[in-house]
Amino acid sequence: MNSMQKKCLVTVISAIVCGKAIAQTPASIDVGGFDLYPSLNAEFGHDDNVIRSNDSEIESWKSTIAPELILVNSYGLNEVQFGYRLERGDYFSSNVDDYTDHLLNALGKFEFNVRNRLEVLAIYTDEHDERGTNFSIGRGEELETPDTYKSYKFDATYSYGALTSTGRLDVNVGYSDTDYDIDTPIYRSRDRDTTTLGGTFYYNVMPATDMTFDVIYNDINYDFALDPTAPLDSEELRLLVGVEWDTTAKTTGYIKLGHRQKEFDDGDREDFSGLDWKIGVIWTPRTYSTVDFSTFANTSETNGEGDFIDTQTFQVKWDHEWLDRVSTTINLAYSQDEYTGANSTRVDDNTTATFSINYQAQRYLAFQAGYTFDQRDSNQNVIDFDRNIVTFTVNVTL
Repeated sequence: MNSMQKKCLVTVISAIVCGKAIAQTPASIDVGGFDLYPSLNAEFGHDDNVIRSNDSEIESWKSTIAPELILVNSYGLNEVQFGYRLERGDYFSSNVDDYTDHLLNALGKFEFNVRNRLEVLAIYTDEHDERGTNFSIGRGEELETPDTYKSYKFDATYSYGALTSTGRLDVNVGYSDTDYDIDTPIYRSRDRDTTTLGGTFYYNVMPATDMTFDVIYNDINYDFALDPTAPLDSEELRLLVGVEWDTTAKTTGYIKLGHRQKEFDDGDREDFSGLDWKIGVIWTPRTYSTVDFSTFANTSETNGEGDFIDTQTFQVKWDHEWLDRVSTTINLAYSQDEYTGANSTRVDDNTTATFSINYQAQRYLAFQAGYTFDQRDSNQNVIDFDRNIVTFTVNVTL
């Protein structure tokens, strides 16, 4: 994981809207040597197609309340964080879509000396899939409640080499597990765990510019197979070569190209091999204006059709601060999901466009009004949909 991708991990700044041009660091409460950062995010809005349906559209007003607590303790060059977030969503015209999510996390950053560093992240979630997403795409109306599940993730990255040295190495190990709450064969077949091993070698070629060499290995295992003779267990390998720069100039970013492959334990399933890429560029033409572009390829696990999903994603975001307290954000995203294997020919084109106006009324109080257009265009017309969402958000910190 490169430095740019780490910026929106769970940190103190998660108490505000990550990436907003006018966001400011909140104040804290001293709690026995820790700094406590409480925040509250409240959203009210309207969704004209709650379950993302082509012919059974449900229209509803919605409210979301999300309090969050983050504890931070910094000592020397080390830092430890603990966080908890509760999110409650209520649909006024569709109570079956109501939900309550929980997120617990812990993050530790340790610098033993100039050459040895360690970062450890642990996350536990109790959350849901909205009806009409993931395993219920195109049939959200068949569910009586959203699908709920528990998941946890552990990730550790050891870094060797001074940041100013010519060469340095990151070694990463991770484990994640997902377990759906309903205990029936169809739901048990979704439960899986993933073990990750990876490494990135950085070679400095000029000031603030590194060549990078990435190796990422994933071992994916399902707890239960509907057909024991055809499990979905697989291994993935990604090899990338690129460049990463972080200068005081107007652009910062990374470009990585390489190869990815996915091999199934079941020899009758079709393995995959293809081009891999990760590209992210932040352009700051003015101190008050930022354009963030990213694109990447991924092999996602199936949600009920095909053996896996070959995904290509393109995103661009523009933050512009018009006045000291007023900014706008435009976010455009396009992805193509190709459902591969098991005689599947399905291809989904997904488009999302978001526009918001952000107002920082006080250091501790921010407002946001937004509009989102969301669309899926598939060669299986029955799962096509479009929806319009209007929201008004209040964020309160100390």
